[in-house]
Amino acid sequence: MLTRSYNSNITDSSISDIRNYVILFILWPFLSFLVALVNFSRKEARTVIYIFLVYYGLSFVNANDGVDAYRYALNLKANSLLPFSDFFKIVGGLYSDTTVDIIEPLISFIVSRFTSNHGLYFGVWAAIFGYFYLKTIALIFDRYILKQNWNTILLMGFFIMTIPVTMISGVRMWTAAWIFFYGAFRVITEKNPRFLLITFSAAFVHWSFISANAILVIYYLVGNRNIIYIPLAASSFVLPHLMAPVFRVLALRLGGGMQQRYAGYSSEGYILAVQEGVAQSAWFMRITSDMVLYYLLIAIAVIQLRHWSMMKEKHEQNLFSFLLLFLAFVNFGMPIPSFGERFMVLFFLFATAYLIMYFSKQPGNKIYFLILLGLFPMMLYSLINLRIGIENINAWIFSPGFGIPLLAPALSLYEVLFN
Repeated sequence: MLTRSYNSNITDSSISDIRNYVILFILWPFLSFLVALVNFSRKEARTVIYIFLVYYGLSFVNANDGVDAYRYALNLKANSLLPFSDFFKIVGGLYSDTTVDIIEPLISFIVSRFTSNHGLYFGVWAAIFGYFYLKTIALIFDRYILKQNWNTILLMGFFIMTIPVTMISGVRMWTAAWIFFYGAFRVITEKNPRFLLITFSAAFVHWSFISANAILVIYYLVGNRNIIYIPLAASSFVLPHLMAPVFRVLALRLGGGMQQRYAGYSSEGYILAVQEGVAQSAWFMRITSDMVLYYLLIAIAVIQLRHWSMMKEKHEQNLFSFLLLFLAFVNFGMPIPSFGERFMVLFFLFATAYLIMYFSKQPGNKIYFLILLGLFPMMLYSLINLRIGIENINAWIFSPGFGIPLLAPALSLYEVLFN
């Protein structure tokens, strides 16, 4: 009787919370989002956050013609003029000369049957991105952040901002990154091969995750062979050019769109364009990724050398071994512009998760020196991501009243702050 009454109270409380969230979301969506963040441990709060992420996608501002999002919006308009029979051409275009990834063209074509407005298109991507984004955050939170201390909170903040929802301006790569990370983390820490199906699906969102999946499968089959991974990771800082011929041979054997895509990434013209873009960037944008990388490497090395006895559980050893192998993969991919750099961001997620595992075991609220050491690079990296993202954030999304960003003229947060 007591148990039944207790469960009834929980259900009544949950229903009441959902009702309050719905009312608050209608009155002021952003305030509802903030309240949900504070109560993230509750299921209904996470649902509100997910809905807000989709709301962000629906109100996406797409005015910068220099980013991928603008090209996706143009493709959506072009698709809206095509007959439905062209759907089968898109399905048949997988690994052809026209396309390598299948999910983005399919979503674009399906959405174009209803509208040529990019809002719904990015709303769909925000729904996919947000699902794996929140699933991953909830997984890490429930396992390691329930006993919160300032160290894990700061690390979790960086983890969230490493690939925030504002990065759906490049929908394919970063959506695939969260899909892969969620599945891979479960495979690594639980040794559950079922989640390989999730990681494999990331390759249909962005072709480059074929290589990341190959690394994951190698790790799953070989296991924790640090005697191999450590020298491999160390040599990857000295011999990164070795990966370029490997990718060239792989691309030639696969042929079709894969070969053309690799040729595009590795051509001299593309390399020069990337180098010129980097040269024009501010100094802190050029070195921030390196600062974060070497901070994470130093932190992991200190933990392994001085506190290895605290990280002896099987899932912790698994993640450390995978980090070594994945670091080698990232470094050997650096000769290919945008390839190594993109997967370096994914390495940041795995490395930060490892630090969260370690600091979740530390008692008290003292902020340790190892965290203080990384505050500046982590904060700078997060701020840069935020600065890039504000060009796509609809300023009206912060205003009271549901639907205002969808009805009012598009106004980016960047325009409000800097124009």
